[in-house]
Amino acid sequence: MSQKKEMNQFIRQSILSGYRHHSFSIEREISDFYLKGRGDSSLEEILRIDTYADVLAPDRIRAVKNTLICLITVISRSSIRNGADSEISFSMSDFFINEVEKQKTEVELQELLKEILDRFRELVEEAQQRKYPYPVSKAIRYINANLFGSCTVKGAAKFTGCNPKYLAALFQQELGMSPKEYVRREKMKEALTLLANDHLSVNETADILGYCNASHFIREFKRFYGKTPRQYVM
Repeated sequence: MSQKKEMNQFIRQSILSGYRHHSFSIEREISDFYLKGRGDSSLEEILRIDTYADVLAPDRIRAVKNTLICLITVISRSSIRNGADSEISFSMSDFFINEVEKQKTEVELQELLKEILDRFRELVEEAQQRKYPYPVSKAIRYINANLFGSCTVKGAAKFTGCNPKYLAALFQQELGMSPKEYVRREKMKEALTLLANDHLSVNETADILGYCNASHFIREFKRFYGKTPRQYVM
């Protein structure tokens, strides 16, 4: 059997079995939330190393290792999107992929997963704290963690313990924009990814990003990009 036929047969059997993978957008959203300081959920409890243990290789330990390598790829790229230096993030990814190969048991791999997540989260936190004064860094962390939902300047100010006007002045000084403009910019950046890369509908994207309805989202998108979402991604 040719490799192409074998691949198509594997894909067909996988689909017919009813097995479904995590969507890329869900994996990215969860890893982004973890890296941006959401302490109320544990990524390793959601995307476990045994998620694809019966799919990614005939041997279970090999499959678990492959699962962990895939997760390292997702988390390292999430780190870069959240401010980490790309060379450092990729080098950490290379290091941990080599560490994966050294482990012998699922218990060891599960322990390594926690280490991987902790180190990448530290990398992102250090990058954010190094770039801006503490109140701005903390506000950015809050905004990034709440992009997929309701995200207000009032909430960011409360999270930092700053007066909203003082926080706005700091944002203007450091980023050249208000907190509200920063929220809009980050939501619009995520909107492009969801629409163009993840191929979500306008309604789905508006809902994920916390807009009250699709019409409001379309108006904001056109105001920011000069085109409607449909015109932009065509």
